[in-house]
Amino acid sequence: MDEQTLRIFLSLAETQNTRDTAAELRINQSNVSRALARLEAEVEMPLFARHGKRLELNANGLAFRADAAGVLDAVDAARRHAELIAEDGRLLRVGFLHSVARWMVPDVVQRFRALRPGVRVSLRQGFARDLYGWLDLDVIDVALSTAPTATPAASDEVRWLALAEEPLCIAVPVGHPLAAAEEVDVRDLRGRDFIGFSRIAELRAVVTDVLDEAGVAVNVTFESSEIDTMRSLVAGGLGVSILPRTPGRDDPGVVYLPLQPRRVRAIGIAWSASAQGSRYAEELVAALRAE
Repeated sequence: MDEQTLRIFLSLAETQNTRDTAAELRINQSNVSRALARLEAEVEMPLFARHGKRLELNANGLAFRADAAGVLDAVDAARRHAELIAEDGRLLRVGFLHSVARWMVPDVVQRFRALRPGVRVSLRQGFARDLYGWLDLDVIDVALSTAPTATPAASDEVRWLALAEEPLCIAVPVGHPLAAAEEVDVRDLRGRDFIGFSRIAELRAVVTDVLDEAGVAVNVTFESSEIDTMRSLVAGGLGVSILPRTPGRDDPGVVYLPLQPRRVRAIGIAWSASAQGSRYAEELVAALRAE
C-alpha cells in the first residue's frame, strides 16, 4: 500500500468511475483498476460495490476512507514541514488536541508570534497518544495536550507544564429536568439517553470510570471523539453527557452541573528537549510559565 494507491482510492470514492479518476490523476485507466485490485487484495475485503461501471463505497470502504485520508494528510503535512525546515529552519511545529483548537491554540500561537515574529508556525491536530508519539519521533516540537501517561515507553526527554483546568461536568440541555435541580448526582443519569465518547477518545475511560463507580447504566445513543459535536447534540436535546467545561466559554443551550466529587482535566504544553525546534519550544514555555 503506497501513497499513490491511497490517492487513487480516495479519488474513486469521489468520482465513482475509473475513467474519471484516471483523468483526474493523469494516469492510465488500467493502472487505476490494477491499483484498486491490489488494494482490495491487501486489505482482504472489497471496498466498493460495483454497479456496472459505477463504483460505490460499501461499509468497508466508508470506514477505510477516513483512515486513508488521515494517512495522506499526515504525508502532506510531513512534506510541508520538510520543505519549511529545508528552507531556513525557522519553524515551530505545534500539535494540539481537537478540543483545544478554538481556545488554547489561537492564544498560544499568538503569544509565540509576538515573541518570535520571524518564525513560522505549523499546526497538526491529533489525539493525546498521537501527539506524544509525534514528539518522540520529532514530528512536532510542542503539544497542547493532557499530561503524558507514565508508561515504560515514555520518553525521558518530554516535559509538560499545566496551563489550564477543565472541570468535568454533567451536561444537560436547557429546560431539562436536571438543569433546575439544586444538586445533581451521577446516579440521576441512570437509564437516560447519553452522548458518549467513542473508543478512540482518551476521555472515554474517564467517563466510564465515573459511571461504573456510581453503578450507573445509561442508554448510549451516540458516540463521538469530537467534544464540540457532543455539546451540539446535548444542546439539541438528544441526550445528556459528561463533558469537560472550557474556562471562560459559554455553550448556548447547554447547562453544566459540576461532578461530585470534583474531577478535572488538566491541559498544558508538552515539549521535547531534543526536538529540532527545542530552542523555540523552550522560549515559548518560559513565556507561558512567566504569566
